[in-house]
Amino acid sequence: ASKIAAEQDSVLAKAGAGTEKVYSYRYGMNGFAALMTEPQATRLARLPEVLNVWEDEIRPLATNFSPDYLELFDRDIGLRGPRGLDGENIIIAFIDSGVYPEHPSLSDMKEADRPRACRSSWGENTLLGRWLCRRYRRADDQLVFDPPENWNGTCQAGESFEETDCNNKLIGARWFIDGAESAGAIDSGEFRSARDVDGHGTHTATIAAGARKEASIYGTRIDEVQGMAPRARVAVYKACWLRPGDQRASCNTSDLASAIDAAVADGVDIINYSVGTSMDRISAPDDLSLLAAAKAGILSVVAAGNEGPNLGTIGSPAGGPWVITAAASSREGQTSLEAMQINEPAAIAGKYAVREASFTPPLADSDPIEASLVLADDNDDLGGAGTTSDACEALINDEAIVGNIALIQRGGCDFDVKVQNADDAGAAAVVVYNVAGDPIVMNGTSGLSDIPAVMVGQADGETFIEQLDAGETIAAVLDKGLLLTEAETGDRMASFSARGPGPVQDILKPDVSAPGVNILAGFTPDAANRTPNETFGYLSGTSMSTPHVAGVAALLMQAHPDWSPAALKSALMTTAHQSLTKSDGETQANPFDFGAGHIVPNKAFDPGLVFDAGDDDYDAFACGFAIESVPQQRCDDLAASGMSFRARDLNQPSIAISRLTSQQTVTRRVTNVTDEAQNFAVTVAPPVGMQVSVDPPTLALAPGQTATFDTTLTYLSGPLDLWRFGSLTWSSNDHDVRSTIAVK
Repeated sequence: ASKIAAEQDSVLAKAGAGTEKVYSYRYGMNGFAALMTEPQATRLARLPEVLNVWEDEIRPLATNFSPDYLELFDRDIGLRGPRGLDGENIIIAFIDSGVYPEHPSLSDMKEADRPRACRSSWGENTLLGRWLCRRYRRADDQLVFDPPENWNGTCQAGESFEETDCNNKLIGARWFIDGAESAGAIDSGEFRSARDVDGHGTHTATIAAGARKEASIYGTRIDEVQGMAPRARVAVYKACWLRPGDQRASCNTSDLASAIDAAVADGVDIINYSVGTSMDRISAPDDLSLLAAAKAGILSVVAAGNEGPNLGTIGSPAGGPWVITAAASSREGQTSLEAMQINEPAAIAGKYAVREASFTPPLADSDPIEASLVLADDNDDLGGAGTTSDACEALINDEAIVGNIALIQRGGCDFDVKVQNADDAGAAAVVVYNVAGDPIVMNGTSGLSDIPAVMVGQADGETFIEQLDAGETIAAVLDKGLLLTEAETGDRMASFSARGPGPVQDILKPDVSAPGVNILAGFTPDAANRTPNETFGYLSGTSMSTPHVAGVAALLMQAHPDWSPAALKSALMTTAHQSLTKSDGETQANPFDFGAGHIVPNKAFDPGLVFDAGDDDYDAFACGFAIESVPQQRCDDLAASGMSFRARDLNQPSIAISRLTSQQTVTRRVTNVTDEAQNFAVTVAPPVGMQVSVDPPTLALAPGQTATFDTTLTYLSGPLDLWRFGSLTWSSNDHDVRSTIAVK
């Protein structure tokens, strides 16, 4: 290690005076991060011992019903049911915004059994409840996790985070801030430690590995929640930090690469990487670090990103073939949304979904607001919104507004201007109605007004306007404790989920889809995005689908400790289902939406065949793209051994060819991972206008035996610039092993 550091220092010195090393990378890659000028970076890039120089980038951060929806407790084949899997001793690294270490879902203790009444506020706070429940309070909690095995990590102390904040469940915590601080100011509310002020990191950790706990929101019990692998251990690597004025943390590539480097050294089994994508190549520092992790036997699950629904929105590092790229879709169940109550008129009485503004005083800090909903009037219809109800100017109906709730149309000016004008007119609160779609979280400058504000969707706003135009008085209630429960329809792709193709078009991306819409999981009290005193909350994003996949992978890794990361990826892909629609709920989704399909964990336990890949495969792929981490001599040796450098020949569980004008043949190899001899026969669903043949068409494999087959695709007819999809499936008496085909 000292020799590597000395070599790095020697290289940095050649850049000239004034440079400053930020990080030294040793495990994910041999390199360093440093502060320097652009001419100095150019000088370094010209050195023969330097393979590449990257500018430090900033990346964005990309469940109660999920275990049942994924059928983990199926009475016949459920991974969490008769198979008895729970992620025991699997270590999942979360490279994210940190963790709330006091969260009950991350405790290594089991609370003493107490009746539900004794766990309620009645049992805790009332005289009768405390007397009746007194004997249960004397029971000791039980330690249910032993110290971890094969763990090299540490619990790094910092601001409001002690070494003792880790336990036998939350076994490690580190933080990486040098890159972020070098790039600019950090929010004053941040902790220079692994403590999570965003809530995102706590959410992802508890989705994958949270223990079973009762979840309440704003004092209302929602359900019991638990992670996919509740016995898995959690190791946290905080590399994402809030910037002043931001509502969500962001991450510098230099910090991310250092976090991956540490996770590899610490000995984690799985890396959950719920970080957004940015680069359109696959040779960024975190790409190379995740490749090194794969070679070390570590499975990495990466968020597809939230830049959808346009095609080609998956970037780096989600585009790498050595990671599992997770898209987001909906799951069946229920979601509890923030709501406002309408009491009158009776025709529209009920609850309406709202989103609270980020810049106004929170509803939780005030008593319930009961008042009439009054349409704002600024006597100016010449502004951007073309209406007198956008409150972009001082209101002229202040006599009606005083003490009531101002109803304001979105558009024409900033949200904080609208709220300030309503506040100046004496409003008790503001309801902004959207002009298209559902409500959003309104952002603006904090401290300008003293009244809370929420948004309702377009349809609800139009309902309110119709009633006011008819002369009705709308009696409304705003209260943080109001929730609206809505049913969720499963297997719809999220509109935000980034779409393929990825940066390497001969590698199909994304790989799989998993639940990522309105996911209830652990949260950070007093988080930056305004959930004071709440330890559970709903979030949506591919950041949420990623820990679903990571948690399920932990169950499979527990069952099959000898499987490689590529084998685990293959099992999830070849057993996935494709019965998903686009976000409209009607149009059939395709592989650029969901990859191989939605994960089916119980089938992935016994996939029949796996498409495995190792160092030679990934290095050959890297040689084909001149990725600098593989030396030329290594590429020469691989070429001499007959390895193909074509991306389409990488042993993936899918086939993608981005330009087929006549005929192409790709080679794949499969391994029988059952404990019995298997006879497989292939069936093909060719893409439209294509012919697909497989040689040989049958495979007879003993347990553990590997075989290769060639797939020849021939262009017959149709546009040359249109992607088309098909599949090939190897079937035996007990297994169907499906590979997606994407061809243009």
